[in-house]
Amino acid sequence: MAANSTRAAPLGASPAGAVVQNLVVALGDRVLVCGTSWVSGVPELRIRVDGGPSEFVALAGLELRYSASTKATKRCIGHKPFRDTNTAWVDCERSPLHDGVKCDRCAANDATFASQLHHAHMRGAGELDASVQRHLNQQNNLYLAAFRDGSIKVGTSTTSRLQTRLAEQGAWRAQIVATADDGISVRELEAQVTDELGIVQSVSARRKRDGLVTPLANDRLETELSRWAKAVHDLITRLGSGPITATSATWASPIAEDPLWSHVLAYPSKLNAGNHAVAFLGASGRIAAFQRPGVDDVFVSDLRPLYGLELEQAAVEPDELNVQDSLF
Repeated sequence: MAANSTRAAPLGASPAGAVVQNLVVALGDRVLVCGTSWVSGVPELRIRVDGGPSEFVALAGLELRYSASTKATKRCIGHKPFRDTNTAWVDCERSPLHDGVKCDRCAANDATFASQLHHAHMRGAGELDASVQRHLNQQNNLYLAAFRDGSIKVGTSTTSRLQTRLAEQGAWRAQIVATADDGISVRELEAQVTDELGIVQSVSARRKRDGLVTPLANDRLETELSRWAKAVHDLITRLGSGPITATSATWASPIAEDPLWSHVLAYPSKLNAGNHAVAFLGASGRIAAFQRPGVDDVFVSDLRPLYGLELEQAAVEPDELNVQDSLF
């Protein structure tokens, strides 16, 4: 089943190297994918080439051709420091823990920040790192996010990061249902929404991907969001006066009107095993859309299996695909 022929030309006839911003990924390079970002408003990959410093490159237009095996070198992807520093990202030369993507030191950095932030409403201010406390002393929002399979989750974000947060999670529609001048109050409300209404705080990457392949109609997602938003507003009313203000703002994914997403197939192979040649077209969160040489179909796959895997760019022929399970 072929995709719209007006989409980007398939990989194969292009030169060996693809120029992305000021970075060239060419045959023979060793590429380490360290993560996905939506900070600029479009999907970008943080990558390291031949052990150099990591930098962001635009995902759309990037081409990778490589062979992945169980013998491929795995490296820690590094971390973003949460304590005060002039460094935006710390690259790491250590090996990751077990089957993870970070070493013990980088993983501990992330775990400490996540734990302090997630449990901030259950701790005293004196137990929190100063940087976490400053993060919480901002206007924060409570949102309900809908994904294309119909999953609904509740989450929180500072106002300044709200749109980025929704885009990096791969949400398709969202309603911002409450706001507060601090992050403690909004996290207390988030916990109550989960406990009393049963709305989860996370959705798996598999469900996000499956929703892109077999999506529900947008109006159905919006109806479900409105129903749950009313339930949250009723909960806020029952809780009485406090630092929380009910809101009714809506949000739609910046890629929602892109025809690229009108018909995509689940990539039936693992990106971290075998031979692959992919030309990236875009992303929903960290679920990437791409094409293969000589094929018009657009595939989608979670990029996380590539994180921390050193990929040597080579003139390999991609493995054949059995797409029957994706087509029916």
